Amino acid sequence: MPRRRRNGPMLPLATDRLRIRDFTADDERDLMTLYGEPRITRHMAHGPRTARTARQHLARVIRDQQEEPRVRWDMAVEPAGGGPLVGACDLALLSRDEAEVGYLLAPARWGMGLGTEIATALLELAFRQLSVDRVQSTVEIHNRRSLRVLDKAGLRWEATHKRHVRVGRRWWDVHVYAIDRDDWLQAQR
Repeated sequence: MPRRRRNGPMLPLATDRLRIRDFTADDERDLMTLYGEPRITRHMAHGPRTARTARQHLARVIRDQQEEPRVRWDMAVEPAGGGPLVGACDLALLSRDEAEVGYLLAPARWGMGLGTEIATALLELAFRQLSVDRVQSTVEIHNRRSLRVLDKAGLRWEATHKRHVRVGRRWWDVHVYAIDRDDWLQAQR
């Protein structure tokens, strides 16, 4: 049953093919599988990359779900009918009026439109439930699949930041994509 926290969205979110919900301790194995996949983590600036760090990450996420006020939602993505996780996503409030979204999807699910389905659900959550005025996403410039997802979800290129974050031994350049409430509402009509 959906539940709304005092300061946050009603979860789970349902799309045509997916269910987006808070993480539970039972998600550990699926989360370790996702974060153990180099095709996913090669475009991630932050986050776990080993079984141990995935376990620590999940414990932190579950702990953070109890925070009041909550400013970050890390969520599990599963098929609408249940089953192993197919991805994860997050929404973080950058300010009272602005949010940032991110997502990852198991490679076996790439090319099916599920990334766009997740991004669209996150925009709905941000604009309708959290009433922010602007949503952005920061993507490593070589992550073409993710850039396409953002474009299909209605976000538009806003800026390129050179040497935005250092990952390992190399600096990453990133694109910032964004959409504001008025443009999103217009696209909904």
